[in-house]
Amino acid sequence: MTDPSLEQKLAECAERFGFGRAAMQHLWAAVVEGGGDMAMFDHPEFAGPGQWMRGGLILITEPGNHVLKNRIDAACNTLSRVMREGGDAVASGHRRIHADARGWDTVRVEREVWWPQDLGAPDATGEQNAMAYAYFAAARRLAIRQAERVTLYDTGDHHITGVAQSQQAQAGAMVFTSQLGEVALADMAEVMTFAAAEPTPAPTPAPDSSSAEILDALERLGQLQRQGVLTEAEFSAKKQELLARL
Repeated sequence: MTDPSLEQKLAECAERFGFGRAAMQHLWAAVVEGGGDMAMFDHPEFAGPGQWMRGGLILITEPGNHVLKNRIDAACNTLSRVMREGGDAVASGHRRIHADARGWDTVRVEREVWWPQDLGAPDATGEQNAMAYAYFAAARRLAIRQAERVTLYDTGDHHITGVAQSQQAQAGAMVFTSQLGEVALADMAEVMTFAAAEPTPAPTPAPDSSSAEILDALERLGQLQRQGVLTEAEFSAKKQELLARL
């Protein structure tokens, strides 16, 4: 049987963020499949296929639609918290019930360390078109792995928040989004290139008691922005400040 309390939470999330029940169930299944840290989704209410990662990185097929991106980001963060608070029983039960709610099958892949370890833990990681990327906000570095090579780029004043869709397989064709708009990878300054090391399992981060508070603050900011209290620029600046503390 479906957990009534979980169904109620999903209904509340759907109403809160302005999505339909089916769309929210689809997003929940994607968040569960990603272990609460990422989600690969494909639903008309989300403008088709996309990817979310906890920490601020989100990719949708309409990269310029910042309102939709913020709504999806806030919804995913809320569902991630619901999953973590509910434990494995909630996640596994809903994964079984709504296994057919996903628009495509997603496979949870354990994160690997292939970037220079002196950069620390990345703020966001992901893959697109057989290329992997890892973003380090504090160091202002973007690592790109393609085949057996890793290239580091200087992101300058760009605070990377997403990846624009690219159908080309060349790394230089990748386009990222930031608070300044879109920036092509080819336009970033290349710092160094080296052979990719053998991937090792990523260390498990220590629990951070402040993470939930930061995520709650981000949700409240999203509400203020949707209500017109905050401008897009004010929302983005404060969001980056909070994400840097995660």
